[in-house]
Amino acid sequence: MPAEKETGIPDEVKAVRIPEQKIFDDVPFPLVLSPGDGFNNKDAEFWKSWAKRSVPALEKLLLKYGAILFRDFPFETPTNFDEFAKNFGYDEFPYLGGLSVREQVVGNVFTSTEAPPGAPIPFHHEMAHVRDYPLVLFFYCDVPSTEGGETPILLSNVVYRKMAELEPELISRLEKEGLRYVRVAPDGNDVSSALGRGWQSTFLTESKEEAERRAKAAGYDFEWMEDGSMKTITLELPGIRVDKRTGKKMWFNSIFTAFKAWKDARNDNTKAVVFPNGDPVPMKYLVALENVMDYASVTFRWKRKDVVMIDNRTVQHARSSHFVPPRRILASLFTDHQGALSLVQ
Repeated sequence: MPAEKETGIPDEVKAVRIPEQKIFDDVPFPLVLSPGDGFNNKDAEFWKSWAKRSVPALEKLLLKYGAILFRDFPFETPTNFDEFAKNFGYDEFPYLGGLSVREQVVGNVFTSTEAPPGAPIPFHHEMAHVRDYPLVLFFYCDVPSTEGGETPILLSNVVYRKMAELEPELISRLEKEGLRYVRVAPDGNDVSSALGRGWQSTFLTESKEEAERRAKAAGYDFEWMEDGSMKTITLELPGIRVDKRTGKKMWFNSIFTAFKAWKDARNDNTKAVVFPNGDPVPMKYLVALENVMDYASVTFRWKRKDVVMIDNRTVQHARSSHFVPPRRILASLFTDHQGALSLVQ
């Protein structure tokens, strides 16, 4: 369904409405773009060049809306997707310190996760549990599931506002103290776990000595376990961040993810996120946080060839745990020209 004319939309595309969109602060979320009248028959090469010359306008739209769903564009292959994303001119982001098992497909394109159906992947900012994280994410629907398998998204400033109303004491402590994250990475990838990325894949090396060096450089404390796995504890990281571009505060942490999913044969979800003094974040906040996430979330059905561009500084994503295979959603991670969020002091 065509949308009312949104300002700043390049002439070659048009904003459309989908039933799943929600309105926050009088702005639809996410923005949905489709080829404009007269541009429906353009090929992937045209849209690749269009992206390159439209970066300033698209970045303004991304800042305003947080996420852009590109729908009904002719991105037939992962290579089309890779070239489209790369033409924004951003630096590719190496997946150093990530939790999920991923496989490279082509160029800077990887599977989004190898976790099986039923494995929970709750709302999170990509790599919010480490110091260096990607700023812009692209997801591509190569094979949509016939049932389930959505990638829900939400605005983190909406979560912050609601949690500040419901749990002001928690917000105050997060802003004052920050958090540390505790994780045990297996010796080799464990695809049965949503956080089963082995220490070799986490630190992109087969050498324990090099893994230690890279862990130290990233600010981790660590210890080796008897079974060859590696326990890491991050440096203190902010629990709330403020977007220096807008001044909006963001619920930028992995508390919800840890509560819901950081549990396997090696990890205890009740001890995965701690305050700097070692106190675990109490599980009592889970109910309020889950209700807020449900309120803020937008869950749209994937269509083949969909591309979603996400500002990882302001928008979280998840994966619906129920789906009928096959499902293939691909990801491409980048830094950009504007820099990370400033920290709340």
